[in-house]
Amino acid sequence: MINDQRFFQEFFDGQVVKEETQNYKLFKVLLFSCFSAIGLFLVFAEFCSVAAFILLELGMFWNIYSNLESKVSILFSVAVAIIYFYFAIHAKLYANALIYIAAYIPLQMMAVSKDYSEGSFVQIKKKINDYNKILFIMFFVGILIVFTLFNYGVNGRLTIYDGLSASLLVCSAVLRNERYFEYYVFRIFALVMSIIVWLLVYVRYATDGSIAILCMYLSYLIFDVVTFFYQNKTYVNQYMLEKERVKKLEEQELIDKKLKIYEEQQKANKPKTKAGEAVTKKRIAAKKVEDKTEEIKKPVKKTTTKKATKTVTTKTAKTETKKTK
Repeated sequence: MINDQRFFQEFFDGQVVKEETQNYKLFKVLLFSCFSAIGLFLVFAEFCSVAAFILLELGMFWNIYSNLESKVSILFSVAVAIIYFYFAIHAKLYANALIYIAAYIPLQMMAVSKDYSEGSFVQIKKKINDYNKILFIMFFVGILIVFTLFNYGVNGRLTIYDGLSASLLVCSAVLRNERYFEYYVFRIFALVMSIIVWLLVYVRYATDGSIAILCMYLSYLIFDVVTFFYQNKTYVNQYMLEKERVKKLEEQELIDKKLKIYEEQQKANKPKTKAGEAVTKKRIAAKKVEDKTEEIKKPVKKTTTKKATKTVTTKTAKTETKKTK
C-alpha cells in the first residue's frame, strides 16, 4: 500500500499549481488595483514622486503577474532593480541597493533557465534536508556579516536592519529558485524586515520614495501570505486526488496479478499441443475401459468357481451311488 510520507514527498517534488480559481484571480486584481490607487494618491498628495509610483507598479507586476519562469520577468527584474537601486542609494541603504543589482537579476535569469512546468506558482513541498540546512544557515550568516560590514564601511544608514533585510531577501530568492517550501518562512520575515526598514527611513529621514517602496513591500507581504494559504489548500486537494488515483491503480495491479497467476495455472493444467491433447484423451478412454473390464471380470470369476465346485460334488455323489449298487 501507499507510504503516505514517501508518496507526499514524491508527488510534490516538482509539482506546481496549474490552475487559478476565479476567487484567486479576483484577489490579485483587487490587490493590484488597491495599491495602485494608494500610489496615485501618494503622487497627487506629493508624498512620493512619479518615479516611485512607477517602481510600485513595476514591482507589483513583477511579483503578482509575472511568472518566475517567463522571459518577461527578466525585463521587470531589470527595470525594478535599476529604479530601486536609485532610491536605495539615495536613502543610503547600500545592502538593499546591492542585492537588486548583484543578486536579483542573476537569480531571475537562473530561474528562467530552469525547466519549470507551466503554472502560476513555483514553490513546492520539498523540504531542506539536515545537511543542506546547515549549509544554508552558514550561507545566511555569511552574507549577513558581509552586508553588515559593507554598510559600516560605506557609512550606510540602519546598518544592521539593512543587512538583515538584504540577507533575508537574498535567501528567500535562492529558496524560491530552488523551489523549497522554506521559501515562505524566509520570504515573510524578509518582507516584514524590509517594511520596518523603509518605515524607519520614512519616519527618520523622509526620503523620497520610501513610502511608495513601503507600500510595495506591503503588497508583496499580503500577496505571499494569501498565496501560501491558497497553494496549501490546492496542494492538499491535488494530493488527495492523486493518492486516490494511485490507490486504485495499485488495487487494479493486484487484481491483474492474481488473474495472471490464475491463467498461468490454468494453462499449466492444459495440454500444450493438439497431439498431446489427443494422447491424453486416448489415455483417459483406455483407463475408463480398463476400469469397466475389471469391474466385469471380478463377479464372473466368482460364479464360475462356484459352478465348477457344484459340478464336481454332483459327479462324486453319482459315482458313490453306483458303487453301492
